[in-house]
Amino acid sequence: MTTAELNKIFKSKKQKVDKKTGKITQGFVNATFKDFVKWFDIDVFNQGCHYCGISNDKSYQLYQMQRNGLRPDATRGGKRGKRLELDRKDPYQPYDNLHNVVWCCYWCNNSKSNFFTEGEFRPIAEEIGKALRQIKTEN
Repeated sequence: MTTAELNKIFKSKKQKVDKKTGKITQGFVNATFKDFVKWFDIDVFNQGCHYCGISNDKSYQLYQMQRNGLRPDATRGGKRGKRLELDRKDPYQPYDNLHNVVWCCYWCNNSKSNFFTEGEFRPIAEEIGKALRQIKTEN
């Protein structure tokens, strides 16, 4: 992963406040890009989704299946699912706590939401992983 790609990921995860509604989208507040680069480990990234184990490559293949019409498109217009995403193991902790941040696939990130903790979500993620691998095998 290039520095430019990491920078794009980091910037996309910065905390945002909607000017009209005042709604806050959680993200990095105090963590710097330098902190993020120091945290990033290509070997951990290559292990795949922290929850279900789907690799970044398989995640991209599943994304392509949707974009090509082989499955219903849940990519939010191509904006999600192209690669592993950042998630907080404990949704009560901020993104700035980088020990709490992990890589996960779109399907686990979307399903876990900010509702489940890592431990609560594990059994669900195992089943998501099984289903995703089955879908990938069938197509």
